[in-house]
Amino acid sequence: MRFLAFLLLNAAMGASLFAQTIATMRPGDTFEMRLGGMPLELAQEFNAPTYSVSQEGTVNVPLIGEMRVFGLTPTQVEKLIQSKLISERLFTRPSVNITLAANTRVVTIGGGVRAPQRLAWSPDLTLRSAVDLAGGLSDWGTLKGVRIIRNGQQTSYDGRKFDKDPSLDPKLLPGDQVIVPQ
Repeated sequence: MRFLAFLLLNAAMGASLFAQTIATMRPGDTFEMRLGGMPLELAQEFNAPTYSVSQEGTVNVPLIGEMRVFGLTPTQVEKLIQSKLISERLFTRPSVNITLAANTRVVTIGGGVRAPQRLAWSPDLTLRSAVDLAGGLSDWGTLKGVRIIRNGQQTSYDGRKFDKDPSLDPKLLPGDQVIVPQ
């Protein structure tokens, strides 16, 4: 029974960590949208080169208008647009596919690294890998007390522990700022 409880707890923690690594829409993000389940000539109207999330967190979708997408995952936006197309009786079975543009998702790293910069975000980007991508530690840099600023909240980590236990190495999210002490 204890073993089963242990497995359930680990599965719940894994799902929670996975959910934290999924990026949500932010102002300035761009994406492509492809629609199906409708006549091709109508789908073409939606297949603009790119859509951009405004500073207010909205996007303008043909036939629907402004929709708030800030804080939603791409999958949630797909479902929202599908629901709106059905509820407005525009289409009966639309399918929506959204692809985020990779170049709009960045993490900033500075302080005690050799090459402070903006890094392209990917779902597997961790604090330690970001330091490595920034050229490693500078002569005065240290992994003790590395800070991540996310949504205005600051968290400190002792990166020296990552080599002994890689599971402690936190995944980074788009918009994170990493500050390595000097």
